[in-house]
Amino acid sequence: MGISMTSRLLGVVIAFALTSGIVAHAAEAPQRPLSPITLTSANSLPVALQTAASHVAETATGAIDPTAAIRAAYERDHVALEHLRQQASQLKGSAHPAFNQYISDREGALTELEQTSLATSRPAVATTIAAMDNLVTAAQAKLELELSQAGAAKSQESGQSTTSNKTNH
Repeated sequence: MGISMTSRLLGVVIAFALTSGIVAHAAEAPQRPLSPITLTSANSLPVALQTAASHVAETATGAIDPTAAIRAAYERDHVALEHLRQQASQLKGSAHPAFNQYISDREGALTELEQTSLATSRPAVATTIAAMDNLVTAAQAKLELELSQAGAAKSQESGQSTTSNKTNH
């Protein structure tokens, strides 16, 4: 009973804090409304929900503490790039080291965006976070393309070996 009440109270406090942050953002920066979040497919729904939750939290934090929001987005995107690097281990041949180099370049650009933004007296939170997120989105698209090309090449090789086995018999 006590744990259930504590969980409910915590949920109410979190909802109130997020709502307050969003209202503060709307009052402080009406020219920069919250950008809409689109959910893409059922497979990416958990990722999309995490992204949406991060976006709301960063927007609320950005209204109160812009540097904290930028740092949080940097950490989230840095972790996302590392996950992409791990997923790229499936790539074979020169594609794997090439993608690792690409991710290293994206990490450098991410760090540069964060440092440049934090060096200003009033950082543009939404613009900086969107630019950092775009780096991750581009890397994810590149990895998906590389993996699909590798999969297509593998299935083509498999089809050719099956055809050559039939002609040899």
